[in-house]
Amino acid sequence: MDRLNTIINDLILSNEFDLIIPVVKAGLLTLVRDNYLSQFITTIEQRLPQQINTYHIAFINFNKQLIDIENYLKTLFQTLENQYNLKLFNIEDFMVKLPYNAVKQQLLHTTNIIKSTFYMKFIDIFEYYLAAYASQHARIACAELLKNTTTCSFCKLTLSSGCKCVELQEQFEIIIFILKRLGLLSRVCQSAALPACRHRITNFIKQICEQYSSHACLPHLEQWFETGALTWLSILESHCNNDHDNNDDKQESIFKIDLSSCETELKHHIYECIMRERGAYHMFQIIIDYPESRHGGVLDDLKRCVSIVGKRHLIIDNVRNEFNKRLLHPGVGTTEILAAFINAIRVLRYLDSTGVMMELACYNVKQFLARREDTIRVIVSNMNEHGVLELNELTQSDNGTNIRSSQCLLEDEWEPEPIEALSAPERALRPSHSRDLMSMLVSIYGHAELFVEEYVHMLADRMLSGQSNKVDIEHEGRYVDLLKQRFGDGGLQGCDVMLKDYVDSRLMNDLVKKQLAQVHFPLVSTAGVPINTLIISSQYWPEVKFSPIDLPDELKAIQTAYTTAYETLKPHRTLHWSPNYGQVNLEIEIGGKTLEFSVTPFHAAIIYKFQEKDTWTISDLSSSLKCSTACIRKRINLWQNCGLLKEEAKDTFRLVEDTSKVASNSSSQAPALLSVDVDDMNIEHQAEPDKKEHEHTIVCNFVFGMLRSMTSLTLERIYSLLCVYAFHGQHERTLIDVRNILDAKVKSNQLLYTNGLYTLPSNQGTTSTSPISTNENMLVD
Repeated sequence: MDRLNTIINDLILSNEFDLIIPVVKAGLLTLVRDNYLSQFITTIEQRLPQQINTYHIAFINFNKQLIDIENYLKTLFQTLENQYNLKLFNIEDFMVKLPYNAVKQQLLHTTNIIKSTFYMKFIDIFEYYLAAYASQHARIACAELLKNTTTCSFCKLTLSSGCKCVELQEQFEIIIFILKRLGLLSRVCQSAALPACRHRITNFIKQICEQYSSHACLPHLEQWFETGALTWLSILESHCNNDHDNNDDKQESIFKIDLSSCETELKHHIYECIMRERGAYHMFQIIIDYPESRHGGVLDDLKRCVSIVGKRHLIIDNVRNEFNKRLLHPGVGTTEILAAFINAIRVLRYLDSTGVMMELACYNVKQFLARREDTIRVIVSNMNEHGVLELNELTQSDNGTNIRSSQCLLEDEWEPEPIEALSAPERALRPSHSRDLMSMLVSIYGHAELFVEEYVHMLADRMLSGQSNKVDIEHEGRYVDLLKQRFGDGGLQGCDVMLKDYVDSRLMNDLVKKQLAQVHFPLVSTAGVPINTLIISSQYWPEVKFSPIDLPDELKAIQTAYTTAYETLKPHRTLHWSPNYGQVNLEIEIGGKTLEFSVTPFHAAIIYKFQEKDTWTISDLSSSLKCSTACIRKRINLWQNCGLLKEEAKDTFRLVEDTSKVASNSSSQAPALLSVDVDDMNIEHQAEPDKKEHEHTIVCNFVFGMLRSMTSLTLERIYSLLCVYAFHGQHERTLIDVRNILDAKVKSNQLLYTNGLYTLPSNQGTTSTSPISTNENMLVD
């Protein structure tokens, strides 16, 4: 500026007034272009993103420099007019065009053009001021999304006094004004407006989805978008239109947007961000939190996003990875894994009715559960106790009730399978469009026979436990009917007889008690005979073991009296008692304290012996009760754990008189005691272990022969061939039995298991004999 002033003074002294106007215009244009504008652009490009709140200072400084030029011109022209009566040109018109012409020349300059990084900087700048605008004009939606009504969602200051969003809007107006003067507003908006909106949407959704919530956010988010981002875009477009009207260059492209298409594009981006933040990061919490996650609305948000955006792989990959990391390892119980698996089925089926997401995400869980021995028992146990399946979830049958008819498939409700179906396992075997929850549970093992068999055993166990309040006959009858509708009558015919036996036993108990009361049986009390029996038709029940034991005389007297009364009421019939089932309610008085216990008859017989003397050995108890020492040793641990017995020496137990540490057990322990009793009894009555080993050897030899000819086979294929050729059509072994046999051979490196296929090791593929054959010969000898 000083140099320009010197040149003008020289022109005045030399009376060359005609050159003053060109020199002033050229000098000021060069000054703005090479100094002020270059410095302004460099400041914008070099400023760090962390300094976003200081960007407006560069615009203010540049505007101040333009004001200084305007003041200089006014002073110069006033001096020339007063001293030399010389009027040069219109200052206001020149100042309006000066920054625009400077930019235009710099854009044509070959060495100092405005770089693309300058425009890219405005993505952060616009996002910053868009956030302030949206927080001010969409305050209600922000408060609902962030659950905060007292502070500003952007500047984090109190709304009553300290919010700075209005001040930030004033700063943004200065930026728009300078960009208009430079003629860069349209170019900047074309490069930065829509990306700034996308960035703001992404960051805002990250902020509201940082913590998991089961509540829906999409309706409030759409309100925030319409009153905030979309309105801000329309205001920006109106500024660009006004800027175009003020420019003489009609070839200058202006920033124009189609609000309808822009709204569609940005809403699609909102749905994609919801999918990424909630579907890809919070899916495990959504599954665990079911059904609250559905009632809260988060599943409705995801379902809408999946239907619009697609990208199901985001949810599939997250569910699969979270299950592998959190559930599929030995430290997690089968009950917890099954509960998560059931919730995942319900959630994913709600999101995708075709079932493709469910199959892809839960495939590893199914494989893991199939290799756990207690999976079937846990499933059936929870089904009966309303823990996994409700009754209405059994009403849909695999045979066609849940499969849409061909007419329905032609209607609008039909949905094609997504592209992810091409990579779904067993895609060709998937029936129609949907698989209900029960079908997914059955598909863990491939067929329903195991579930039916396990249900029959679980029903028998609950009835034999001696706890009548645990069996709801009406519910169990309804359950059996529904299972018959789904799986057929084949394996469930005995359940009707079992339920009838249970009802008939209650009536028989009343009749026997009345008859014993008439003959004045010695143990009759005001409450009646202290015994209730379950009389079963053994050919319709699972195999009931009868373990030999000499019960106390009082119990035998009650049983004998009951049997006599029964034989009177039912001529030509008698009863065989099993001490391994049912429960006995005991009141033990020791040390001036009365303790109550609910145990099996076997446990009652053991503690009853300590009335005769305080100290017993395992061998003495075995001789007195006429049962094996292994049986006594396993059952006596209950009384030792309760604190009634103390092991003074090896296999020698003494009754404890100090009852300070003795606690009564609750009746809820009876089912556990029953399961222990039955399991131990099955071990004790294991028939011919050598014969079982011989049968295992036959199975293994048959499998080895099949693998030599067929190279590799799946477990289901091996089992079907065994049923036809080795078992001769009779299911002497279940699928689990065969799998356990094969797994044992895999552990001993006699078989290989890879990708669901069993194969022979390379060193056994061509040999004619195997260690299995050698073992068979040894067993036969």
